Amino acid sequence: MSEVSYIKLSELTKRVVDVIKNTFNDYYWIVAEISGHKFYANQDRHYFDFIEKVEEKTDPIAKISGVAWTSGSQQIKLFEEATGQQFTNGVQVLVKVKVEFHSSYGMKLTLFDIDHSYTLGNLEKQRRETLLKLVAENPEHIKKVGDEYITHNKQKQFQLAIQHIAIIGSPNSEGYVDFTHTINTNQFGYKFSIDIYQSAVQGAGAENELVDKLIAIFNSNKKYDAVVIIRGGGAKTDFVVFDTYKLARAVARFPIPIITGIGHHKDVSICDLMTHTSTKTPTKAAEFIISHNRKFDELLINAQKGIIIKVQQLISSANQKVNTANLSIINKSGLILNGQKDKMAVFDQIIVNKTKQILYTKKTNLLNLLSVLSTKPKIATANRLNEIGTLVSNLKLFTEKYFANKKGYVGHYQEVIKLMRPENILKKGFAIVSQKGKILKDATSIDAGSELTISMDQFEIQTKVLSKKQKDE
Repeated sequence: MSEVSYIKLSELTKRVVDVIKNTFNDYYWIVAEISGHKFYANQDRHYFDFIEKVEEKTDPIAKISGVAWTSGSQQIKLFEEATGQQFTNGVQVLVKVKVEFHSSYGMKLTLFDIDHSYTLGNLEKQRRETLLKLVAENPEHIKKVGDEYITHNKQKQFQLAIQHIAIIGSPNSEGYVDFTHTINTNQFGYKFSIDIYQSAVQGAGAENELVDKLIAIFNSNKKYDAVVIIRGGGAKTDFVVFDTYKLARAVARFPIPIITGIGHHKDVSICDLMTHTSTKTPTKAAEFIISHNRKFDELLINAQKGIIIKVQQLISSANQKVNTANLSIINKSGLILNGQKDKMAVFDQIIVNKTKQILYTKKTNLLNLLSVLSTKPKIATANRLNEIGTLVSNLKLFTEKYFANKKGYVGHYQEVIKLMRPENILKKGFAIVSQKGKILKDATSIDAGSELTISMDQFEIQTKVLSKKQKDE
C-alpha cells in the first residue's frame, strides 16, 4: 500500500489563516441580526452570532460567529447610551467588522464599530410601514384622523365603575407587582376582581403569545370591564413586540377597552396608539382605573348630597306650611268665635228690646182693658185675658225656638273649632316646630346648628339644623 501524502492540521489552519488575512485584509460594513448574545462583564467581552433571515422564514440563510473585544465592547456601550436600546437578540444592526480566523477557535467576525442611526432608522421605517398597513388593511376598525388613530377599541366605553380586570403580563415581573400593589392599596378602599393571563412581553415568541392571551380573554366569556397589558421598564428594543402588526391589529379590534402600561416614559408604541387608553407605567395604569372609579364615586356622593338638601328643603317647606295653617286656623277660629259672640249679643239685645216692647204694648193694652173693664161686663174681661194668655204662650214658644236655633249654630262652630285644635291637626300628619318652648312661625331665628323640638301626634323629636337655605318664591 502506497503512503498517503498529508499535512498537519496546524499547517492547514495556518494556510487558511494566511488566505483569510490576504483575502479579507480590510474592514467591512455589514447588516445583520444579533442572535445567541452573551456578555461577560468581568472580561468586558460580547459573544454572539450574526444572522440573516428571509422575511416570514424562521431559519437563517446565513450565520457566522461574532465577538466584540474591549474596543468593540466600548462601541456597543456607546450604542446603547445613544439609542436607549440594549444590544441583544433580535436587534438588527449595521456594524463594522473584520474577518478573522484562529487555528483553535475558528472563524469569527470581530466587531469594531456600530452605526446606531441605522438601527433607529430601520425601526422607525418598520413602524411607519406597520401603521400604514394597519390603516389600509383594516378600514372598518382603524382610521387615521389628523395625527390620531381612531380604533374600534378606542370607541368602546368603560363601565361607570371598573371592577373586573384581566391582566396580560408576567406575575413575577416588577410591573405586575407595582400594578397590583397600587390598585389593592388604594386610599378609597375600592375592591377589584383581577385575573392574570400570564404571557411573555418580549422576545421572539411574545407577539403570538400576547395575541393568544387576548383570544383567551375573549373566549372566557367573562364580563371583564377592562383588559390591562403591563410590563416593567427596559431597553427600547424590548418594546419591539408592541410595534408588531399582528398584536397592534388585535388590540385595535378588541371588543373590551384595553389599557396599556408597558413601562416606557419616552416613546409611544403602535399598541399605545391602537388601544383605548395608554399610560406610561403599570402604576399609572392602576392610578387611571382608581381615578376613573373615583369620578363615579363623586357623582354618587354629589347626588346623595343633592337628595339630602332637597329633602331638607321639602321638610322645611312643609313645616312652614303647617305653621302657616296652624296660625290661620287659630286666627280664623278666634274671628269666628268673636263674630258669633257679637251676633249673640245683638240677638240677645233684640230679644230684650222685643220683649220690653211687647210687655210695654201689653201693659198699655192692660191699662186700656182695665179702663174698659170698669165699664164692660166680666165676659169682655175674660176674652181679653184669653188673648193675653195666647200672646204670652206665642211669645214663650217663639223665644224657645229662637234660642234652640242659635244653640245649634253655636254647637256647630264649637265642633269646627274642636277639629281645628292643634292636637287634632297633629293626628293628620302635621307637626309643630318650636325652639326653647316657643312655637316658630317662620325660619328667621333658625341657624345651622340650632336645636329644635318637633311635636307630632305621639312623639316629640329633638333635632339639630344642618343647614338653612332660602326657598325660591
